[in-house]
Amino acid sequence: MLTVKAAADETGLTVKGIRFYEKIGLIRPAERSPAGYRLYSEEDVARLHQIHFYREQKFSLEDIDAILNNPDTDLRSYLKRQLFDIEDQIRELERVRDTLDRVLREDDCRGAMSNRAKDAGNRSRYAIVSTDLQNEFLDGGSMSCRRIYNIIEPLRAMLERARAMGIPVIYVRDSHHRNDPELEIWPDHCLEGTWGAQIIEQLTPAQGDYVLKKNYFNGFIGTKLQSTLKKLGTETIIFTGWRTHVCVAQTAIEAFQRGYRIMVAEDCVESTTQVEHDFGLNLLQVNYCAEVLPGQDILDLIAREGGEDLSQEKEHSV
Repeated sequence: MLTVKAAADETGLTVKGIRFYEKIGLIRPAERSPAGYRLYSEEDVARLHQIHFYREQKFSLEDIDAILNNPDTDLRSYLKRQLFDIEDQIRELERVRDTLDRVLREDDCRGAMSNRAKDAGNRSRYAIVSTDLQNEFLDGGSMSCRRIYNIIEPLRAMLERARAMGIPVIYVRDSHHRNDPELEIWPDHCLEGTWGAQIIEQLTPAQGDYVLKKNYFNGFIGTKLQSTLKKLGTETIIFTGWRTHVCVAQTAIEAFQRGYRIMVAEDCVESTTQVEHDFGLNLLQVNYCAEVLPGQDILDLIAREGGEDLSQEKEHSV
């Protein structure tokens, strides 16, 4: 049996903390010394270790009480929910960090840039993110759909013009191995080293483009997308690619939650059906403030923001 001081030393808690947990009913030591002091059994100490563990994982006292005092509690559900909450907090902190970093960098540069340099800086605040533009979705692929052909030519033209304007292009391509969980739901697709995983020939990345691999729908999860965007100083992401209501939408929603302005090139995204495509665009517009415009209109808007003569630019690009 241990005194409260010894129990505190054993568990890494404070005496005051243990007293508080007793007061709110998280622990109820039954033994007392001849002098009337509480004594803590091995079972009590084990419970204090549990309390300490859950507090370190940022669980609320209410959740800890439910976990420890309700034998019917589904512990796995509590752990998963806490993980999601922590990930949300991390994303919010990253958004705040990136905003502060951007403000500081802008302040350092303020007043030192020429008009031309300012225009180049404005351009660097945009980036195009293209998802899953791969052979697997063409004729002959395991997940082929003719609708992907609708976006190849408008997207090729958009990317070519965007590169000429100095806007970074980031490809986020699906990448799987035989044991990936997603392949339990969908047919084998975009397996590394196969034709299906390669980017469509007409949309082949140019020198200076970025190509990232992903194995989840959300292009931020498990990839270097966030660090790439941060390095580029991106504030606005222009989304293109396949499928509007799945990978495009999930990545765009994540971008919105991270504080980015999001735009969608409506003629450069597509889904397996018109209903799914329309659903994805509507979801992003209504709930996530997405600006949905044809790809060339988006580039016109960027050019106007930079004070360019559009007629000369288009003449030059012909």
